[in-house]
Amino acid sequence: MRELQELLRSILSRHRELVFELARREVLERYAGNALGSVWAVLTPLLTMAIYVGLFGFVFPARFGGDESPWLAAALILSGLVPWIAVADCATRAPSTLLAHRALVRQVVFPVEALPAKSVLACLVPQIVGTVVGLTIALIVAGASWMLLLLPVLWLAQIAMMFGLMLVLSTLGVWLRDLREIVSFLANIGLYVAPILLLPQIINGLPRPAQWIIAANPVSHMVWCFQDTVVYQRFEHPWSWLVFPFVALTLLFVGAKLFTKLKPAMGEAL
Repeated sequence: MRELQELLRSILSRHRELVFELARREVLERYAGNALGSVWAVLTPLLTMAIYVGLFGFVFPARFGGDESPWLAAALILSGLVPWIAVADCATRAPSTLLAHRALVRQVVFPVEALPAKSVLACLVPQIVGTVVGLTIALIVAGASWMLLLLPVLWLAQIAMMFGLMLVLSTLGVWLRDLREIVSFLANIGLYVAPILLLPQIINGLPRPAQWIIAANPVSHMVWCFQDTVVYQRFEHPWSWLVFPFVALTLLFVGAKLFTKLKPAMGEAL
């Protein structure tokens, strides 16, 4: 708890302006040199969502989604796809976050914890764009509900999980240089072992071992919580509301402990 409190105090109080400035620069530099520049920060998630929703919600929904209407399938897909894009982007960038800033990490006076924090903020940009689109479709399909008031709680839990994941992977990435390729591979298959593109009817028709794999995936519980809030508008998956915050806080505590313990050795390792 002490390590986490110190990290949060540094990020949210002492170096808040630095974190936001670094995050802004990362978003701009990610698309630097492109004709449309930072406009791709908006276009990329929109195009990604359009492809997945078009294919799995409208082109062949009967094969991959079951009996849901195309627009309900679209709302279900988007409610899980939007947070997944942010989490997957965060995970794949985490192992190289500290490696890409060797000079800063080696400086004794620089707050190294600002680097994972700014990467998490940068990864949330696509989610902001996707949330607007997803909520619009969900409101048309399912209408408004008091459950939407729980969205800020889910966002906080997701940010905690992303920051914990970033701390763990960025710290390990200093010593395990192949970690980025491993995480990228897992992120590519992760989309298909979570209830994002596989909608309820098709999941219920899968063999029991496949259902257990999906239920054992922590991301599945995050997706189910967002689907409960935005589309179902009821606690359709009550256990997920316990599992998701527990996983998020556990990752956050473990990440803070690991980062703080190994921080003094990072400069020499790099």
